[in-house]
Amino acid sequence: MDLASVFAGLDRVAWPELRHAYGPADDVPGMLRALAAGDEEAAAEAEQGVWDSLVHQGTVYPATVRAVPFLARLAAAGVRTADLLGVLGVIADGADERALDRPGAAHAAVVAQLPLLLPLLADGAAEVRQCAAWTVAQCGPDAGPAARTALRRRWAAAETDPVVRADVLTACVLVDPDAAEELCAARLGPAEPAPVRVAAVLAGVEAGRPWDAALAATVAALAPLERHTEGSQWDREPLRDLVVALYERGEAAAATEVVVSALDRGVAAVRAGADPGPAVTEATWAAETLALRSRSAPRRLLPAMLPLLDFPATAGTVITALRDWSEPAPDAVPALVRLAEGTGEPADDALAALVSLGTPEAADLLARWLADRPDALRAAFQRTLRRPPAPLPCTPALLDAVRARLAAVTAGSLAPGGHRPLTAGGLVAVNEPVWLAGLLAGWGPAARAATPELVAALPRHPVAVSRALAAVTDGTDAAAVAALRACAGAGSPTNREAAATALHTLTGDAGPLIGVLETGLGEPGDTRDRCAQAAAALGERARPLLPRLLALLAEPAATRTGVPAIRAGLAAATAVWHLTGEGERVLPMILEGLGRAAEPWGDQIANLAAGAAALLGPAARPAVPHLLPMLGQARTAAAAARALAAVHPGSDRPAGVPLTELADRVLAAVAPGAARNPARAAVEALAALGPAALTPVLRERIRLLAEGDRRVIGSGLQTQLIHEDEEFRATVRRLSADPADRTAGGGAPIQPSPTRTGPTPPAAMDP
Repeated sequence: MDLASVFAGLDRVAWPELRHAYGPADDVPGMLRALAAGDEEAAAEAEQGVWDSLVHQGTVYPATVRAVPFLARLAAAGVRTADLLGVLGVIADGADERALDRPGAAHAAVVAQLPLLLPLLADGAAEVRQCAAWTVAQCGPDAGPAARTALRRRWAAAETDPVVRADVLTACVLVDPDAAEELCAARLGPAEPAPVRVAAVLAGVEAGRPWDAALAATVAALAPLERHTEGSQWDREPLRDLVVALYERGEAAAATEVVVSALDRGVAAVRAGADPGPAVTEATWAAETLALRSRSAPRRLLPAMLPLLDFPATAGTVITALRDWSEPAPDAVPALVRLAEGTGEPADDALAALVSLGTPEAADLLARWLADRPDALRAAFQRTLRRPPAPLPCTPALLDAVRARLAAVTAGSLAPGGHRPLTAGGLVAVNEPVWLAGLLAGWGPAARAATPELVAALPRHPVAVSRALAAVTDGTDAAAVAALRACAGAGSPTNREAAATALHTLTGDAGPLIGVLETGLGEPGDTRDRCAQAAAALGERARPLLPRLLALLAEPAATRTGVPAIRAGLAAATAVWHLTGEGERVLPMILEGLGRAAEPWGDQIANLAAGAAALLGPAARPAVPHLLPMLGQARTAAAAARALAAVHPGSDRPAGVPLTELADRVLAAVAPGAARNPARAAVEALAALGPAALTPVLRERIRLLAEGDRRVIGSGLQTQLIHEDEEFRATVRRLSADPADRTAGGGAPIQPSPTRTGPTPPAAMDP
């Protein structure tokens, strides 16, 4: 294919009217032409531009759909064929769609180009054949009969490269799952190369082929599996993928048994003196992955992992699991204590695990080794951020150790020329005062004896220490109040705001905070956003800021080009509503925020705007046409449902939508793999809708969220996911309980933020 044919019609596409990850797509024609340019550097840069803008982190856009025919023609013409096949495969698999005319449009665009791509399955270059098989496979059964025939022909052509042959087998199964038994069953014997046998196991299980003893024996014979998949286009982590496939299709016991068997083989290898690396790494990674999906897995897997604690080369992976899994493990405590009393990083890791487990020994050990165990200190600090569990106990020995360490850090944190550089102490030197202050804050008044050390540290670490002083002391402590007042009067806006906020908390004196916020509202970016949110939280006490807030609302919408500017505007709208109750002043800002829902990454702004609409109650009825479409999006359904119920208080059909349907839309948005904050927002929305919205079917679904084996929280920091999932379940249990029983063993009922329909009287906002 000549380049004139490749680019036919390129300039007839209205690219500036289409969007990609970075806005208008008027740069796409140049990128596409540069791919075929003779300049290798320019072509490589153009390819990176395609990845960045058209398939940004796997997300597809309207411009992506229109670019597919040109990318396919370029690949078929021999222009960067393997690389562009990779792009097309990602587009075909792109589940994260932004503002497409119809769902699945990008996938369908690639399917439509398969007649150009299928001949590449017989290309002379193994890499191209392999990439072509992978790309066709991303189209799945939609690829159609021609693709199935072409893949079967390639399979029958006796591909000599074992890894390419394995990938072709996988592609055959993905485009024709009904043929999985026929294709895979005969490929498990020793006559086939190991990569093909591994592919047959994985593809068969993922296509639904029953798991049996023969497959388990094949896995054991080939283990560790990962060595056989190097070079595959599927970038396999085979044991992990096998375990996930079994678990996701409902065979939790089989998945667990596969991991336990792998761990047993790893332990046997270590005890025999063999290299434990590949087998243990593969097994423990599969164990960690299963634990992030299954609540029952840790208690089944830990006994098989604990023997690895006895070997220095493998102890670290077990310690990590003990730290992150939130699973009591009494049998591990003696070994952890022994390791924690040693030296170096293993000792720190072991003590961090003891702290995370909340064992009785943890507080005294941390008190003894506080200066030398930064990871353990961080683990203690992180416990203060989670409910449950409770913070590490404030024992006299540990409190004394924290006070002494904070004093030492404060005394050494300044060099003659200013703050010590990172190279002099690393990130620990920067974070340690934050962790110490945070631990004291978590203890609250029980740590009041540390007030002198906190006061001394305040000038050097004002943000963290201000929060700690607000938690451990009260307004009668003259030294703390004086130190906060001084800190609130000088320094950076962030430091002044932290001190002024703590001062307001302790004394009720909002004057210094008002002064800081008034200055900050005139600053651009994050500072204005933060100060506007702080003003909204002040309620009536923010009245001196009203002129500034009104001026912020009056700014033209065109000037709010970044997320912080829009957030600041919405926070200002909330504050003005609290102060005036005048909906006409704040509605334009709310409608502007809701209008961002369809933009890339606009769901967060739309959710904030919906929250502001909920505060207005019936005064926000002009927002209803914007809120209704948000019910159809998982990221915005909870905020929209809550706002609609607030706009029509007392109605069983807010804006014509039954409460039960609103609850169903919200609950549908809470799927496995959710992030903590959106999941929590959904539960709060259900609580706000009230018991009348929850049918018996919905209550059962909520119960399963709380009690089911499948973890809900699956997005975020891996070290925190299990803790966050357990915290979420505790919240859901309170929602699913009968109102009379919600405080029995499960804490207070969920308290959604109140819906306001007018300004709060001044006295009601006083602390």
